[in-house]
Amino acid sequence: LINKDLGYYNKCILLIDLGRDFTGYPSYLNTIKSNPNVIMAAGTNESLPLLHTYVAAKSPNFQNKEILVMVELMFVDFNFLKTMGMSIIKGRDFSEAYGDDIGHSLILNEEAVKQLGITDPIGKEVGGETIIGIVKDFNLFSLYSDISPLAFSIFGKNTKQIAVHYKSGTLRSILSMLETEWEKIAPERPFHYTTIEGIIENLYSSEKNLSTIVSIFALLILIIAAFGLFGLTLFLTLSRTREAGIKKVFGSSENAIIISFLRENFFLVTIAALLSVPLTIHFMKQWMNQFAFKISISWWVFVLAYLSAAIVVLLTVFYHSHKVSRINPVEALRHQ
Repeated sequence: LINKDLGYYNKCILLIDLGRDFTGYPSYLNTIKSNPNVIMAAGTNESLPLLHTYVAAKSPNFQNKEILVMVELMFVDFNFLKTMGMSIIKGRDFSEAYGDDIGHSLILNEEAVKQLGITDPIGKEVGGETIIGIVKDFNLFSLYSDISPLAFSIFGKNTKQIAVHYKSGTLRSILSMLETEWEKIAPERPFHYTTIEGIIENLYSSEKNLSTIVSIFALLILIIAAFGLFGLTLFLTLSRTREAGIKKVFGSSENAIIISFLRENFFLVTIAALLSVPLTIHFMKQWMNQFAFKISISWWVFVLAYLSAAIVVLLTVFYHSHKVSRINPVEALRHQ
C-alpha cells in the first residue's frame, strides 16, 4: 500500500495550504520556483490522493447518449501534471502559450476515455470543453478504490494549494525559505503544509499498524508452532521405542527403521499441508477482496511453509529414530 507506484510521485512532494482567497498566489509561486532546490511547483485545488469526491459531473457516453458517466474533476494550474510526475500519453499538457486552455481545455485519463467511449479523443468536446491530452491512469483515491474517470481543467483563480516537487534531502532548507516568504506575503495567516508521504502514511495507518501486529504475532506463533511440532514429533518417536525393538528382533536394519519413521512422519506433514493451504488461501482472499488493488498469494509462500515444517519434523525424527534404532532390542522391549 505504502510503496506501490501510484502513477505519480509519492516522495519529495510538499503541499502548502493557501486557504481561500489567497491573493498572494502568483508572487509566492514565483518565489518558490526560483529556489534552486525546487524542481517544479504548481497550484491545485485539491491534493493527491483524494480522500473523497471533490467535484464530479455526469457526461454522456459518445456511443450511447443514454449512458451517463460520472467523471471526477480536478482544477489545477499550469505544470501541475509535471510537478506530480504524471505522464501524458497522447496530445499535450496545458500550456500558457495557448490562451484558450483556461476554462476551455480538458485533459482526460485513460479510464475516462474508455468509459466515455471516445475514439480519437484529441480535439473532441466533453461538456463544452476541448480534449487536448490524455494522461496515463493513476490512483486518484486510495487503493481501496478502482481508478475513476477523471478530467483535469485549468482554473482561473481561487488556488487552495501549491504542490512543490523538491530535491531529495532539501526539505528542511525549503521549509525555512517557504515560511520566511509566507511571513512577508501573508503574515495574518498561519503557515500550514503537509508532505505526500505523510498523507499516504495516514491514509494507510491502520494497515501499517496491522502489519506490525501481524508480524509480531506471526513470529511468536512460528516459534510456538516449531517447539510444539518438535515436542509432538519427539513424543511420537520415543513412544515407538518398543516398536523399533520388535522390528530389530524380526531382522529389520537400522536404516530400515529410520526410513519407516521418516516416511510416516513425512506423510503426516504432507496431509497437514494439504488441509491448511486451501483454508489459508480462502481466508486471505476474503481479506484482500476489500482492496481494488492487491497482490496475489505466491505459490512459494506455501512451499516455504511446507518445507520449514517438514525440515523440523524430519530432523527431529531422524535424530531420535537413529538413537532408537541403535538401542539394544532387550532394552527397547522394556520401554514403557
